[in-house]
Amino acid sequence: MMNWWQFGIFGAAGGLSVELLAVFRGCAEWQAARRTASGRLRAKPPALRVYFDATAHLCLAVLRSAIGAGAALLFGTSGQISGAYAAVALGVCAPAVLAQLGASPQIARLVAGPATPTPEGGGAGSSGTALEATASGGGQ
Repeated sequence: MMNWWQFGIFGAAGGLSVELLAVFRGCAEWQAARRTASGRLRAKPPALRVYFDATAHLCLAVLRSAIGAGAALLFGTSGQISGAYAAVALGVCAPAVLAQLGASPQIARLVAGPATPTPEGGGAGSSGTALEATASGGGQ
């Protein structure tokens, strides 16, 4: 069984790996742009900064690592995942997984918190459901 901090580290590594792959892809594009069709180096090759935005990559690396670590901690400590491979995989796909969870109506209600109380009688503008009205004693 993994410790909680191990889930965080593996999740962060998964999130970071996504950004490292983006940097790799940009460097590969830069390398290809430096060559002619015959493979020779161009007389005026493009600058690396055209294909690599250090500030954006650094920001995204920190954010992806944090999101990956958080998701792996959440899933790992609640028993939803149990190993390093699952923590890394969750770190890789954490933004998509959390977006899907956030789109769930049940999760959206939990995040939004309790509904604001409505005036007695409800009326046409009432946002409460019949179940809420029955539970609170204010029926028809």
